[in-house]
Amino acid sequence: MLAISKLRSIAIKAVQQACIACVEIQSHLVNEETINKKDKSPVTVGDYTVQALVIESLLSSTQALGESEYSIVAEEDADTLAEQPDVQNKVLEYFNRYNASKPIDASRLSELLDKGKIKNPTTKRWWTLDPIDGTLGFLRRDQYAVALALMEDNKPILGILGCPSLPIASNTPNDKGCILIAQKGAGSFIRHIERDDEQPIHVSTQSDSSQAIFTESYVSRGFGHELNSKISKNLGVTRDPLRIDSQCKYAMVARGDSDIYLRLTELAYKECIWDHAAGHIIVEEAGGQVFDFQGKPLDYSVGRKLDNNIGIVCSNSNLYPALKESIKKSIDFKPHHYTFTLIFE
Repeated sequence: MLAISKLRSIAIKAVQQACIACVEIQSHLVNEETINKKDKSPVTVGDYTVQALVIESLLSSTQALGESEYSIVAEEDADTLAEQPDVQNKVLEYFNRYNASKPIDASRLSELLDKGKIKNPTTKRWWTLDPIDGTLGFLRRDQYAVALALMEDNKPILGILGCPSLPIASNTPNDKGCILIAQKGAGSFIRHIERDDEQPIHVSTQSDSSQAIFTESYVSRGFGHELNSKISKNLGVTRDPLRIDSQCKYAMVARGDSDIYLRLTELAYKECIWDHAAGHIIVEEAGGQVFDFQGKPLDYSVGRKLDNNIGIVCSNSNLYPALKESIKKSIDFKPHHYTFTLIFE
């Protein structure tokens, strides 16, 4: 098998190219009209273009080094694209612009996209990809991410998060566009999309729960904000939450700009693996903790969703014990009945 360092370089290159494509697609296709009409076709063009670009880049790069093809679990497939010829033509236009040396037709586009349809990977190593994580952020010209992770024995060993709109540092708000990288046992790093130098990142050292910064979704789904409010109250948190779209929430915890990220929209909902694998390893390698609401490790072995987990709990290591206790005080799970009670004092 290829050395992880080789795959790290391949993955960074693929995500970097995808981020550049996202910025162009967003600048050309997202305007006040699409935002006001809540027209998601620009995201559709972006999703399909990025998925095809990343898959093509991964396959061609690994095959050039003599490696056999890894399974890929990705969000999109070609079924709905074939029903939207205008969108398909746009996807081909952008793909061939960024892959000019090997232009493709609609048939090859469908073939590339459908390589991500796998439900249960059969290879020891496999990729999982979310081409554009954060649809609403993309449409608002706010935060979104290209999320790619390499799995080995169903655990993330490499994570790449491309965040085109996220400043490289909190004190340089106008210097936007960064890529976060983590390799198992080697730490987490950040680099500018347009530069090669990398800097190590670490979760915060915050241990005073009253000063903890929660990171949560920009728009509440289900009872997410209500639950977070209850848990933060039990922790004694006094600071306002940081609301942001996509796996950029993991990025903010990993580089110490926030301390806690919780996600539980409703008990019956099962998270998709591509929404968490890259962010998961980036936070862990930065010194943080990632489990579910019952303290279980995230289980990527059961298909395209985290069917054996309930929600996501992510924090720095200092706050995690107190956070676990606050969760116990805030929510009473009844797994046999598949219900819960949000506890109010």
